[in-house]
Amino acid sequence: MSSLKLPCRVQVSSIESSRYPPTHERPSSWDRRVDGIDVVRTTEGQVLPLQSDGQQSPPKDGWIILITAGDEQSGYIWTLYGIPAGAKASDLSGVV
Repeated sequence: MSSLKLPCRVQVSSIESSRYPPTHERPSSWDRRVDGIDVVRTTEGQVLPLQSDGQQSPPKDGWIILITAGDEQSGYIWTLYGIPAGAKASDLSGVV
């Protein structure tokens, strides 16, 4: 992995691991939502650990995220920046 120049936008190609295995879906029950690390692969091939809070859904394929702070060791702080045109309603489930 290489260091990112922050802030930056990246597009998620796939989710490699999630704090919500095996489905990578944020639970509907607030009691089951947790902070943690979601690991994604970008369309550029970078594998990035992301610090996600319990209110955030794990990123989905195609999402464009804005990374604002953090590092490879502790994870990057991110927010949703964009969703590709033509995304299905099921791709948007869990978006706050």
